[in-house]
Amino acid sequence: TLIEQDGFTSLLPLLAMAGAGQVGCAVAVYVKLKRNTGMRNTVKGATPAGILGVGEPLIYGVSLPLGRPFITACLGGAVGGAVVGFFDQFVAIIGATAIGPSGWALIPLVTSPDGQGYAVMVYMLGLCAAYIAGFFLTLAFGFNDELMEEHNRDYDEEFEALGQYAHH
Repeated sequence: TLIEQDGFTSLLPLLAMAGAGQVGCAVAVYVKLKRNTGMRNTVKGATPAGILGVGEPLIYGVSLPLGRPFITACLGGAVGGAVVGFFDQFVAIIGATAIGPSGWALIPLVTSPDGQGYAVMVYMLGLCAAYIAGFFLTLAFGFNDELMEEHNRDYDEEFEALGQYAHH
């Protein structure tokens, strides 16, 4: 309806920041879990899709199963949304001419009465803010000692532990 009435929707550039927070979070998970090759491989496979706007592999494969990182990813997205919302409210409106894509795929579809250059700049600032906030919030608050111990074990230790159970 907004696209029909105004020619664009100002909701999508804000909503797209949620996926950007997931990308920042995933990079932090990759950094934190140096010995968890399974999770690191998931992050490596899902992050390019996240950058292009498909956040579900990062949500369901990385942040949500870990718990706390999902919250920090959401907070990272909120920071990006706040950046876009600030410019939208106090400088000039920004919107998207279609719905569906997010991430980098949304860049050609953002628009503003002040020109597409302004819209792309604001959208990219929001993405960068969400990436950075998702990353640093996850590094700082995404893991407690118990979560680190559970998910950052050396695989040799896990196989050794499984072997001990098999012998008993």
